Amino acid sequence: MLRIMRRDPDAVPMARLGEYISEFAALIGAENKPVFLGIKNASTGLRAYTPPDRTPYSRARIKQAKSDPASKPARHLHTIEEMLGADSIAEAQLLDGDDNVIYVMFGHKEEDPSAERLSQEGWVDGVVTGLVGADDTMHLHLRDHFDRDLKLNIRDEALARDILTHFRIGSVRLCVRGTWVRTENGWSPEASKCTVQRFETLQDTPLSQVLSAASRVKSNGWRELKDPIGEWENIRGLH
Repeated sequence: MLRIMRRDPDAVPMARLGEYISEFAALIGAENKPVFLGIKNASTGLRAYTPPDRTPYSRARIKQAKSDPASKPARHLHTIEEMLGADSIAEAQLLDGDDNVIYVMFGHKEEDPSAERLSQEGWVDGVVTGLVGADDTMHLHLRDHFDRDLKLNIRDEALARDILTHFRIGSVRLCVRGTWVRTENGWSPEASKCTVQRFETLQDTPLSQVLSAASRVKSNGWRELKDPIGEWENIRGLH
């Protein structure tokens, strides 16, 4: 099943729904004879069936789509992600016949080919929202503080396991190396073009507590301010 999250079937135009069904069928593979089984009202769940003798081959196509970005199945997977981005849909899932989630897709729009790019090592902060892939290269999904869904590579299995312990728990800071692209929110790692080198966990202490602690330090200028948070926001240019 291709499950389009947080979008009811009656909120998706029929013609557009047909495009999702077509790309889903292409991802499974015409040679695997997928049959449309209807729509499940679980967000929007597009259900498909393949004959038992073709099921291993359809699974192999999905595995190839996840692990080999240059493959034909991966192009259909990427097209679905672009469609999600164009429709402002944040997330979709691929489920197997037992309703196990086998892949999570995040909607994104294709990067501007004319945008500035550079190769560098840098840091990104955010919340871990997913890790997929069973081969040498795994794909980590991170929601950063600009609400961007970043897709990063991990080639170290031990590192991947450590990062996954922070799944949707607090924030992490990742050191990544690869191609960065300039966006309206500054430089950002290009999707699947940066590899995670190491990480550290971040404290989620509220700013008010941080400034309150600072104000208790003797001879600290924050103690004399009536509105230390407002002053901090002025310094950071947030007003």
